[in-house]
Amino acid sequence: MDMFQKLEKVLRKIHQIRKNKLFLITLFLFLDVVHAQIDQRFDLFDWEIIRQNESINSISEGYQYIFFATDANGILRFNKFSRKFESSLYLGQGVKSNKIKHVYFDKNTGILWLVGNKGLEFSNSRQGNWNNINFKRLSINSVRSVEDIGSSISFLWIKTISNYIKLDHVSGSLLGVFTFPDESNIDWGDINFKNRYSLGNFSFEDYFVEEAWLLGQDSAADNNGIFHKYNSYLKTKDGYSWIGLSNGQLLFLDDFSKTIKPQTVGVRVSVPLTISMNEKIWIGGINNSQYSSISSIENSFENIENFVETSYSGFSDSDFYSSEIVNDEVWFGSNGKVVVYNIRSDFFRTLGYEKGIPIKRIEFIEMIDQKVYIASSDDLVVLDSKSKKIINSPLTDLIKKNNLFINFLDVFDNKLHLSLNGRVYLLDSKENINIDKYESLFNDSIRVDEIYGNNENLFFSSDRGIYSSQGDRLIPSSIYFNYKVNDALQIDNTLYIGTSGGLAVYDIKEQQLNNFYDFSFIRNIFKVEQVDEFLVLLTSTGLIKLRLSL
Repeated sequence: MDMFQKLEKVLRKIHQIRKNKLFLITLFLFLDVVHAQIDQRFDLFDWEIIRQNESINSISEGYQYIFFATDANGILRFNKFSRKFESSLYLGQGVKSNKIKHVYFDKNTGILWLVGNKGLEFSNSRQGNWNNINFKRLSINSVRSVEDIGSSISFLWIKTISNYIKLDHVSGSLLGVFTFPDESNIDWGDINFKNRYSLGNFSFEDYFVEEAWLLGQDSAADNNGIFHKYNSYLKTKDGYSWIGLSNGQLLFLDDFSKTIKPQTVGVRVSVPLTISMNEKIWIGGINNSQYSSISSIENSFENIENFVETSYSGFSDSDFYSSEIVNDEVWFGSNGKVVVYNIRSDFFRTLGYEKGIPIKRIEFIEMIDQKVYIASSDDLVVLDSKSKKIINSPLTDLIKKNNLFINFLDVFDNKLHLSLNGRVYLLDSKENINIDKYESLFNDSIRVDEIYGNNENLFFSSDRGIYSSQGDRLIPSSIYFNYKVNDALQIDNTLYIGTSGGLAVYDIKEQQLNNFYDFSFIRNIFKVEQVDEFLVLLTSTGLIKLRLSL
């Protein structure tokens, strides 16, 4: 073999090695794409979650939106043109992480990136179609080790506690791990105060602060005197600035008018349990550890107002389990008291033991003919809606004399319907008690837990299933996997059943289950209501809007 033959052989080997290397690179890129494939279960904004924020961890500016990464409410979106907050990007849009530490909009590609507790995620549409890459594929230990995310013209970079990770800025494929980046033109994300950044010489003295907040160099005290740390800071191209706080609130800094406006996004109620509606949607429930709150939402879902106990003298230290619209007031049942909010006068007052309010948790409040029925699990009082004076009722005597347990109480067809010790009672406007109307539907072994429906058709839930007032047992409990039924709503021929394990959608006419939604972001459903073209679900994870076209 001469020298030229040897050289040719060597070149063939090199070529083959290059082909194999190219194949391996292509394979790895393919595997990354497969690993980061999109969850197809979610249509854009069919499911929307409205809940309390916990912490604003990161801020990034896009073409149309300012994006805020939160600990509990996904990614908040502020429309720069309409100057309004729009629907957040959360689990309902296919995002896998429920706690997001970093958000970054890459202006070179138009891709929105986030770092959360489930890995690195990105969306080309900046709204849905989320891809997920596990941290292990990126040589990242956990979300806690990630300090920042940024990009150059050609690459995406992640800064961790110990190194810098270089990624393909379209697919998220790992390209290398460096002690220091091999390029200098990296646009990093917002300023993160957790990395020991401070505002330094930045002075708030030139600004007028709304709502009597007190601003320092590393934290802010709200108008209730509670301090919240600065978590993140971003100055936009339009001359505005945002500061994200540890309690989930935001400070909006207008450099033109020199004003600072605190912003609250979402409801302050941690776990919504009760809903009432007139021109607005009124929400109460389990509150956070700092203060009690009641929330109102426009029926368009655009404007949310939170009524915080520290701003009013009429209520304090209250969780709310029931509610009712009473004339120009909203009544909220709490522990041994009823909190009454007068809408016209913007005034709260509390009704307690002096008004005969049961000393236990107020589970039910209902009104018929200006009589307000207020009940705990074993006691009931009737008040005049205007004078708030006690009205004698044979129902009160019946419950107390027979030591009856109140399973349920609601109004249908202008009659009070109750389940007492699992037996159905009716009370009309003249205080006549009827226990015979629905006796034929059940035998003695059936205990009715709750009653749902409308004036034409009622549904009675039991441990065996759901019975209809128009016939025999309609739905066996196995249909909804024997979960506890908390609420149900009939719309046309469909019954929406809120259970402890998700939402069952049942076709009444065909007598079959159409769907059962048990996504992780739904969990326990307490109430089901309709607002225009949406279902409103009160769940253990927050308030959920579901488009009825599903």
